[in-house]
Amino acid sequence: MLKGTTEWHLTTNCIEILEEELISRDFFNYAVEYKADGARVILYTEDENFVKDILKVTNSELLEKKSSQVDDWFKYMKLEPFEIATGIWIDPKGNFSAKDAVVVKMRPSAAFGTGDHPTTILAAKLLVQYLKNARNVLDVGCGTAILAIIAAKLGVEKVVAVDNDPVAVDVAKEFVHENQVKVDVMLSDLVNNVDGKYDLVVANILTPVIVKLIDQIGKVTDKGSILIVSGISVKDESIIRSHLQSKNLEILSEGEMQNWKAFAVKIC
Repeated sequence: MLKGTTEWHLTTNCIEILEEELISRDFFNYAVEYKADGARVILYTEDENFVKDILKVTNSELLEKKSSQVDDWFKYMKLEPFEIATGIWIDPKGNFSAKDAVVVKMRPSAAFGTGDHPTTILAAKLLVQYLKNARNVLDVGCGTAILAIIAAKLGVEKVVAVDNDPVAVDVAKEFVHENQVKVDVMLSDLVNNVDGKYDLVVANILTPVIVKLIDQIGKVTDKGSILIVSGISVKDESIIRSHLQSKNLEILSEGEMQNWKAFAVKIC
């Protein structure tokens, strides 16, 4: 857990583009703050090169840089337990218990949040909704493996989580161990290193990567399998809809939260 860090205040013409870039890098330690003169995005990190790269890629401007104490960072994060989906609670402190509920321990860290981002919440809700008959689950682009851990805690026999970032794989393994569940975590660029077929595949990633995953989904699914995709900004909704239709995949349901979309799809 951070004892202190540096606070970088950025301004940009498009918050969505900046958020998408941060999430694509599995970076969740940021906040969006709205002021009279417009919105700003606050990054909490010691990595100056990371910030410089974000500024360049997203065409953003640095307004302010200052030291930040842990309390400043935490004020934007949900450090109290919260219900991410019906009957599923996230515990950032590690000491919460609830009768007849599933509790996932998810400590905030220097590069990963606690699961309170809209894209994660949307994915978790759809996951719980369609998990009932799943004997095995694949979490693609797992990050902390929060979705895989939820599946394992709900009794799925086989759960596999993959990510193309070695740091994310290490972090995921730590959280799997801390939550005392069985999840196989491994390094893979989408499903390249994945064997077998899965009843349910969940992916909380971004639109361009989701398009690639849809193209590859037949490798890890059978007819009747469920694909859940989240991380789609509302401006990209039509891209995903048209790509799903081009592959003859049936949209079963969808969700929207704070300008983010998620879909549950049946493999036909």
